[in-house]
Amino acid sequence: MSEQTKKVGERIRLIRMSKDIPQAIVAESIGVSQSLLSNIESGRCNVTLDNLIKLHDVLKCPMRDFFVDIDGACASELPEGCFSLEELAGALASLRAKSCT
Repeated sequence: MSEQTKKVGERIRLIRMSKDIPQAIVAESIGVSQSLLSNIESGRCNVTLDNLIKLHDVLKCPMRDFFVDIDGACASELPEGCFSLEELAGALASLRAKSCT
């Protein structure tokens, strides 16, 4: 798959994880198998426009969030005080790990 496909899939995964919604729940909500959603998130399968619209509804995020960095922009180009989705996901994962110990 293309690099853009992988980036979109990664964004879907990061947004889902930041909202702490299990993959199985999102897959069921948009009417696909968990294995297909896993393949989309890993960039092994393309996501359809219909499924992007459903993900937008289920994850309650702006459609543009799926395409952050798709054109090669990087976190260093973010306005001051903003952070990337990777930074958010890392912070959430760190908090989750601390709360489980």
